[in-house]
Amino acid sequence: MNFLFLAGKMRNRRRIQRRGPLIVYGKDQGLVKSFRNIPGVDLINVTKLNLLKVAPGGHVGRFIIWTETAFKSLDKLYGSWKKNSQAKSSYNLPQPKMANTDLSRLLKSEEIRKVLKKPQKGVKRSVKKLNPLTNGRAMLALNPYAAVQKRKAVLLAKIKRKTRDVKQAKKRGLKPAKGAEREKRRKRVQKRLTVVKANLKAKALKAKSTKAKKSPAPKK
Repeated sequence: MNFLFLAGKMRNRRRIQRRGPLIVYGKDQGLVKSFRNIPGVDLINVTKLNLLKVAPGGHVGRFIIWTETAFKSLDKLYGSWKKNSQAKSSYNLPQPKMANTDLSRLLKSEEIRKVLKKPQKGVKRSVKKLNPLTNGRAMLALNPYAAVQKRKAVLLAKIKRKTRDVKQAKKRGLKPAKGAEREKRRKRVQKRLTVVKANLKAKALKAKSTKAKKSPAPKK
């Protein structure tokens, strides 16, 4: 007998005891009194068989001692595969579903192979789902007219902007600016041209200076 020194003693487990043999009896002819003082030995009636006693902790293989009266009363209680039990109404032992338990032989048989489907060896790649509200290609695949609608919305926005600018100019008493975008483009082109001309002048000056250095000095 072992003593626990941890929290187990507060849970009805102050002392741990090994399980001994289980005695199953049909008629109590002084059996309970004779075995009650032996540690580890349990007694149980056939009519009150308990799984916790027969296989404690879910471990099958406990040493069980059956009396003659208990062994004879098993057929009356549970019946057999041919006869129903006398104690229970319309109950008999469960029959096994499989006549042949050799699974490997069953699976390799031609009768089962003919019924089974062929293995699908093709690999199916998963397609990434795109959000059509944020992805233009996905939207065009669903709705080809979306590009026209988008272009129309851009043009409408430009027209609204122009009308708003004209209204604001009229309120302020100014002339509406015509071709403002063309003026901006012309200024950008002029800036680029000036930069290109400045670069060409700098290259020409460098070329002249290098030629002057290389040419020999005139003799006196």
